[in-house]
Amino acid sequence: MMSRLALFDLDDTLLDGEAAFRTWAHHFVECHNLSESSLETIIRIDREEDMPVLLFLKRLRGAFGIRTSVGELVEQFWAVYPTCFTVQESTYDALKRLRLSGWKLGIVTNGPSTQWKKIEATRLNQYFDGFCISGDIGVRKPDVGIFIEAAKRCGAELDGWMIGDDKDADIVGGHEAGLQTIWFSRGQAWEKDGLVPNAIAATIAEAVETILG
Repeated sequence: MMSRLALFDLDDTLLDGEAAFRTWAHHFVECHNLSESSLETIIRIDREEDMPVLLFLKRLRGAFGIRTSVGELVEQFWAVYPTCFTVQESTYDALKRLRLSGWKLGIVTNGPSTQWKKIEATRLNQYFDGFCISGDIGVRKPDVGIFIEAAKRCGAELDGWMIGDDKDADIVGGHEAGLQTIWFSRGQAWEKDGLVPNAIAATIAEAVETILG
């Protein structure tokens, strides 16, 4: 009998992207000797438009008159940004407990291959059996194909749970893949009409408690 499966989203579920970005922005300000007020400008530019890292850094370079080349800024970004993510010990403990209970654990995330840098920097790779990054396989959540591939990489049947913060990619996608779902709420209220998650959790530890029943 194959183990049951628990799939987790990465950004804003296992990892707090907003906190990590603010930490990186502080570092950027210090590195380039910018004023403290520059921090809010950086955050505003990031929120104005969802853009690739290269374009974002090009915008910052122009906004602040930075002489460093865009190529160097990109290199510096990927050297520093992944190290800005932190994971609570309670999250590590919960993941370990779930795995020791016989569950297979997988990470399913939309994004480029550079998602690996975050996974490795936070040591999450030590707690999971399989990884599916959309940029690596060419399929994005909520497409059922990415969940099927994740189960295969974990050595498990597509039977279990999907935990994530995105109502469409994680909850609708997980449901369509035949999984039970836990919405990672981060203190927000569920307001989507129609489909609802099987459970709502504010922490990974809480989600694991739900899974283990």
